[in-house]
Amino acid sequence: MKQLTEKDYRWNFIVNSLDMAFFSLGMTLGSIFTLFPVFAKNLGASNVEIGLIPAIANLGWGIPAIWGAKYAERSPRKLDLVLKVTMGERLPYLFMALISFYLAIPSPKLALYLSILMMGVATFTMGFLGPPWMSMIEKVIDPKRRGSFFAMGSGLGAILGIGGSVLAKHLLSSYPFPKNFGYVFMTSFVFFMVSFFFLILTREVPDCAVYENESMWSYIRNMKNVFIDKNFRNYLMDRILTSFMFASSGFVTVYILKKLSLSDDVAAVFTAIILASQGISSFLFGPLGDKKGHKLNLILSKVAYTSAVLLVVTCNSILEAYVAFALLGLVNTTNNVGSMAITLDFVSGKRKELYMGSLYFSIAPFSFVAPLVGGKIADIFGYDVLMILTAIIGAFGCFYVLKFISDPRKQSKLD
Repeated sequence: MKQLTEKDYRWNFIVNSLDMAFFSLGMTLGSIFTLFPVFAKNLGASNVEIGLIPAIANLGWGIPAIWGAKYAERSPRKLDLVLKVTMGERLPYLFMALISFYLAIPSPKLALYLSILMMGVATFTMGFLGPPWMSMIEKVIDPKRRGSFFAMGSGLGAILGIGGSVLAKHLLSSYPFPKNFGYVFMTSFVFFMVSFFFLILTREVPDCAVYENESMWSYIRNMKNVFIDKNFRNYLMDRILTSFMFASSGFVTVYILKKLSLSDDVAAVFTAIILASQGISSFLFGPLGDKKGHKLNLILSKVAYTSAVLLVVTCNSILEAYVAFALLGLVNTTNNVGSMAITLDFVSGKRKELYMGSLYFSIAPFSFVAPLVGGKIADIFGYDVLMILTAIIGAFGCFYVLKFISDPRKQSKLD
């Protein structure tokens, strides 16, 4: 049986880091948490509709995963499946640009709902491809360097994203609404296509054996076998808690802009600060997780988010807002790198696609509900109450991870 060589591992580390970096750059310019909510607000979106944006995204990232997992188990080369479907997560940004150019002025409400629909198509495709892509990464990246890989992709994406944010700020301030957002979404699409080029270059050895086809209902019933694993079940509970902690994330930028009476283009500055913080911290916390275990990163993400939202509540100057967004960049690093790496540590040597599909599928309903509940709380009680409640959830989440989750990296002695 052919195996990947050290040279192949190094090649895959480079091309997949560049794929991830440019994909992250594309996501930055179409950011669901900073720029897209401002675009929606300018189209007349209410707080509940703004809450619908991350809610649909979270549902999309989760529900289709079980279908993606099923197809991935039957695909000897996971890359082939990823390449067949991936345009569904890239083309919607081109369509959002066209909506901005041609529909936003004559029909703002229609433009709003079509844009949310396009975002839904993109995120549902990403959700479907989550298990196949993660399964591919588990095969093509050296197990001892997974945290470093996710950190490299995230860090490079953040560094590139700083330039992208500067460009976004220029476009937002130089052109009238909605053309300014149209140019931003168009630029996002271009970078998605650059990432596609690097994805194609991945070297993957086909699996010798694949699982036989079974009905979708039978496959879903197999999820019960996954959650017999107590430690993995506890990890699922942590991810659910984290989704409620992030219920305020889609409102931070809108709240700060309103609270400090700032113009919309400052959202691009906030994005740049998040990315600078993310880029710098990635190169520290990815390798640190490889050495100490990524449970540490899960804890740090909750500490950083709790601190950030409390600072948002108390801040009275733009400098304090900058610090809050720097903390959110640290959250991006520790949560994203930590959760992706520790998930692969959990599933290695097991029925990995089923594990990952079950995880994302089970989280999805809670991730969908959380920002909608957040939007309703913001409407009834105000943004301050929402921020404080999610800070409390974050503090409890720290205790939960410390008490109930054992680091699989240490158990398997991967390091």
